[in-house]
Amino acid sequence: MNYSSITRLTGFASGMDTDSIVKKLMNAESISLNKLKQNQQKQTWLSDSYRQWNADLLAFRSNTILNMSLSKTYNTYDVSSSQENAVSATASGTSLSGTYSVEVKQLASSAVFTGDKVSLDPTKTLGNSVQGAAQLTADTSITINVNNDPGKTATIAIKTTDSINDVVAKINGAKDSTGKSLGLQAFYDPTLQQFTLKTKETGAAAKIDLSMNTSAEGQAFLNNTLGLNTANLVASGQNANVIFNGNEITTLTSNNATIMGINFSFKSPTNGASTVTVSQNSDGVIKNVKDFVDQYNSMLDKMNKSIAEPVYRDYQPLLEEQKGEMSEKQIEMWEEKAKSGLLRSDRILSGMLTKMRSVMTSIVDNGSSYNSLSSIGISSRSYQDKGKLYVDETKLREAIQADPDAVEKLFSQLGDASKGTSGVINQLSETLQAGIKELTNKAGFTGNNQYDQSVIGKLLSNTQTDIARQTEKLQRKEAQYYRQFAAMEQAMSRFNSQSSWLYQQTGGGM
Repeated sequence: MNYSSITRLTGFASGMDTDSIVKKLMNAESISLNKLKQNQQKQTWLSDSYRQWNADLLAFRSNTILNMSLSKTYNTYDVSSSQENAVSATASGTSLSGTYSVEVKQLASSAVFTGDKVSLDPTKTLGNSVQGAAQLTADTSITINVNNDPGKTATIAIKTTDSINDVVAKINGAKDSTGKSLGLQAFYDPTLQQFTLKTKETGAAAKIDLSMNTSAEGQAFLNNTLGLNTANLVASGQNANVIFNGNEITTLTSNNATIMGINFSFKSPTNGASTVTVSQNSDGVIKNVKDFVDQYNSMLDKMNKSIAEPVYRDYQPLLEEQKGEMSEKQIEMWEEKAKSGLLRSDRILSGMLTKMRSVMTSIVDNGSSYNSLSSIGISSRSYQDKGKLYVDETKLREAIQADPDAVEKLFSQLGDASKGTSGVINQLSETLQAGIKELTNKAGFTGNNQYDQSVIGKLLSNTQTDIARQTEKLQRKEAQYYRQFAAMEQAMSRFNSQSSWLYQQTGGGM
């Protein structure tokens, strides 16, 4: 190991391999520095391991745990409609099971203008004679107001050089004085030879008012060109009219409505009343619970393996000089052994495992006999399972069918864990959050600077400082050795010169 970049020419007088001797001396001097470097590498690996666990646990909490805290996980339903083409529905977490009578008397509609037949060539300008009676003879403009709101008014310039497609685009892009869209949809169908103008909104409050167009040119454009009846230039939408379980509802401005927690979509008037049946789907809940158990077991297994990994003490981190003497495959196999057992019996992971297993065997005060995972068919089989859970699907189904509300509360009830009122999922979430906090304090998190303010981050900073100090010390030591050998070489050179002079003075040995 060289600590200086200076090239030295040595050994001329003594014939000794000075570089080799210094290297051996420095190898002995470098033992403490090498241990520092190996310790630094171990701490870096440990930091990476902690940070990976931090990311994995956060993902588990943010996805699996979060999903199990949502009401929709436990409230899955089958929904059927006797007139599916007229009324369809989906259930949500707040839906009530039951059979409902739904009669659609009238759909909610937009305010709409539908013109008479007008023969227009969309590829030609409106001022072109090919448009015939619909030809626009001079530039004009039209003013449109929407929903009786003075602020939702726009004036649109119409030119003889525009095509009907240009007019349609101008109307669709029309904005009010604040720059907001008027919310209009215009369309000209050349097959039907018909112009249509409607609001995007539905309901009785939706209105289009063209009555402000009092000029002869504007009215002519609306009547000879667009085929609109200028005798009635105000169009209004209408609310839906629905009779739900005998109760008439006339305030629905949309054809989508939520009633009794059920999301209805009204497609057309019904033929009499439609029967909509909402029933709980136990299979869906069972699947969600089993998926959770599988993911929990996977995380548990990974944690158990991590804290039980064997430690190979003979496999220390490789120094750069050692790596230079090995193949990539050999380095890979060596480091696999060297990294093994970094988290063996780790306090943070072991503590989390103990708490997680305790949570999964806890009793929750949810007002039911289904107050523990074991009571609904979820439990470990033996101590050797190390907390792994198994699902008795028959027992779980019985619990869901007998008391679905209790099953949901067992998992997701909000409360105080110390008083036994917090659901299993919320307890598990708190346990994971506490563990994530400990891991962050210990090693920071992925993406953070390696030398952050975490425990290991500070240790790595201190170790790096020690390495720099030791390296500087060894550089001075190496230089000292070379100075000493240089002095020896000079002394031997003088001795050799004196010996040669004496030899010559004595006649070359005669």
